Formats: sequence, structure tokens, C-alpha cells
Amino acid sequence: MAADWCVRLHLDECTDADRAEFLRWHDADPVHAQEYRKMCRVWQVSEQLPPRHSTPMASSARRRRPAAWVARAAVLLLAVGGVWAAGWSWGVLPGSVHYYIAEESRRQVRLPDHSEVELNRRTGLLYLGYRDQREVLLHDGEAYFDVRRDLDKPFMISTDNAHVRVTGTHFNVWTAEAQTIVTVTEGNVLVSRTDGGEGRNQGADLTAGMQAVVRHGRTPQLGRTDPTRAQAWRNGKLVLDDISLRDALPQINRYLDVPLQLDPSSPAGELRFGGIYDTGDLVQLVDALPRVLPVKLRRGDGVIMISSR
Repeated sequence: MAADWCVRLHLDECTDADRAEFLRWHDADPVHAQEYRKMCRVWQVSEQLPPRHSTPMASSARRRRPAAWVARAAVLLLAVGGVWAAGWSWGVLPGSVHYYIAEESRRQVRLPDHSEVELNRRTGLLYLGYRDQREVLLHDGEAYFDVRRDLDKPFMISTDNAHVRVTGTHFNVWTAEAQTIVTVTEGNVLVSRTDGGEGRNQGADLTAGMQAVVRHGRTPQLGRTDPTRAQAWRNGKLVLDDISLRDALPQINRYLDVPLQLDPSSPAGELRFGGIYDTGDLVQLVDALPRVLPVKLRRGDGVIMISSR
């Protein structure tokens, strides 16, 4: 996409609407801006190539312009393609890249390696197919994986704070900026932290019925659990089991149009509660909070602020 925009923006036919669309794409994700800068550097290299001589003709300037852009686009594609092919053969660049997203409802997808993944709402997943491994990047979302077994190509999942390695199994991953929770239904999963610090390389080997909670700077917390509770979202349910309000908010907010937010000066985040709720109607849970916990709600500025009562 970055290469495509680099070419389109340099064409005379580029319109104001095209430029506005580019800005929306560019500003949507810092990765977009980073990749576009890389493509621009390749483009600048192509501008240093010597021009090809041609015979003067009537309206030659007009005729040469399209040919020049086509040639430059070809140089760009050849440069990117050559680097990409070399990177794939060395195992440092993926041979395939696929992005999947579930917006307002759950979505079932099949990855290029034939693994099955169910995405919870508002979850995006990036799949990278390398020569010797499969990798998934998951940020602030939830997904249930049925990974196709391939001993020669391990399946990796990277989140903000955890790294998961499997060869073939069934498991659930819930992740946000603060923590990642991995729950295994079948098979084996190796979970480790991705941040620096003591014990970062000490992986936890999970088997069926085990769960790991990974937070920055802490050793993964391991425990036994009922895997069906972790994947209740697949049936439209949210299970909160004696959880702090602070830890519950990221799970609740996935289903709300107006998110909940803790007042930073309030100790309300340490209050604990539980229950089983319908993900299609969590507004009822929000309205009930002041009745089940000593808190008060204040609506404004696009959020619902929670503070102690």
C-alpha cells in the first residue's frame, strides 16, 4: 500500500480527493507513515538514475511524461521486489502478508496456512508467512486459534507484552496494552514476556486447562481454569470472575460505544465483582454498577468516568 501511494501521489492525475484519502491512510497508523517514508527513499534513489535519450518529436514532452512515470514505477517495483525476495530467502522478510479485522461483530477467518481463527469484535490481526515460521501480530484484541500443526514452521503470536509459540493446538488469547491472557483448550503453548527485565526469557509451558497472565516486568502468573469461560465471548457472553474493576474495564469497553474510564484520583479500580453478562447488552451492566459497587458515574467528553461514592 505504501508503494502504491508513493506512485499515485507523483502522478499528474493525482486529485485533491486522492491526497485527502492518502492523509487518512497515513495518519491512521504510525506504521503507515513509517512504511511510506521507506518507499519515498526508494523513490529518491530511482530519481538518480540517468535519463534515457530519445528522438525529439512533436508533443514529445507530453508523450515522454507517462513513459517516465511507468519506468520509475517499474524501478520502484523491481527494487522492492528484489529486496523482498532476498529477505524472504534469508528468513527475515515474509513471503505473504495478510490483514484481517472484525469490526462490530465476531469474524471467522482462515489463514494462508489453513489455521482457523475467530476474531472478537474490534480486533485486528496481521499474519506474516516466513520461510521457516508463521507469525501473527495481535494488538488490543481477542482471538481463538485453531492452529494447523506444522513442526517445520512453528506458529508465533506477538502482543504488546507477550510472545506465544505453538506448533498446532487450540487456545484463546486476550490482549491489551497492560496485559495478555492465554488460555489453552488443547495441546501445548509456550508463553513468555516480550519486554526487558529479569526473567524475560523464562517461558511458561501451558497444557490444556491452564492459563497464563502476562504483564510488563512481571513473571507470568499461571493457574488452572475452565477454558470454556475464557472463550465464552464466542457465544456472546462475558464472564467476569471476582475481578478488579481496573482489570475488567478493558474487557467491558470492547463492547461499548462510550467507554468506561477510571478517575485517576479514585481507588475505585481496586473494587472487585463478577458475573456472566450478555455482550450484546453491556449497557445494562454499566447502569447497574452504582447498585452493586460503591461508585458513581459521570458522563461527558466521550467517556463515562467512574469514581468512588
